[in-house]
Amino acid sequence: MKRIIFIFFIAIGMLSLFSLSNLDKQSMSIEFNEFIDSRDNHSFQTVKIGNQTWFAENFAYLPYICPPDSANYGVWVYNYNGQSISDAKNTLEYREFGALYNWQSAKELAPDGWHLPTDEEWKELEKYLGIDEDDIKQKTWRGTNNEANLLKVSGYTGFNIVFGGWMTDYGKFNFKNQHANFWCDTEFDNERAYERLIGLTNGKIGWDKGNKGCGFSVRYVNDVEN
Repeated sequence: MKRIIFIFFIAIGMLSLFSLSNLDKQSMSIEFNEFIDSRDNHSFQTVKIGNQTWFAENFAYLPYICPPDSANYGVWVYNYNGQSISDAKNTLEYREFGALYNWQSAKELAPDGWHLPTDEEWKELEKYLGIDEDDIKQKTWRGTNNEANLLKVSGYTGFNIVFGGWMTDYGKFNFKNQHANFWCDTEFDNERAYERLIGLTNGKIGWDKGNKGCGFSVRYVNDVEN
């Protein structure tokens, strides 16, 4: 059942916590729902923020599992070195953080009705959070008012970012409980695609280019905007 929550960022406590300037002048409409992936019956929470509907959890579909040193396919679970899907699903890292995907797998494994967000779709979310358009054009760390905190578990948008780290293109897992890296559909060149980076202790949203062979977390966005 849908739950619609209208959050008004006017409370003094919220203002002091997140140091907002743009969002304190508007109300933010947040709508929660659920999506069930028919391929494995895995249930994912979703959240509509503005006109966009996003996964509110990291994607976790495991049609196969690759060892970290594998150059093929591109589906991993943090710190798991085997190839058993059932064993991978029983790890704490999978239950907390979902799976990690290289860029190609992240695109190909999207459920029907969902897709990997483009760089522009991430920008739309950033603008809705109150980040100034000129700041977004800087293409480094965006925001001045701790907008990234709004996307974290305690951040009131329901986006619920968890810090699952990432895997390098040479098979090393890094930065669990420190960073969350998310693929964009948009390519930079043949070897790299754009990404978003959220840090545990950083209130800004990072923009960067990741090697397509790396393993990042994935948040899909719905094909239809309302």
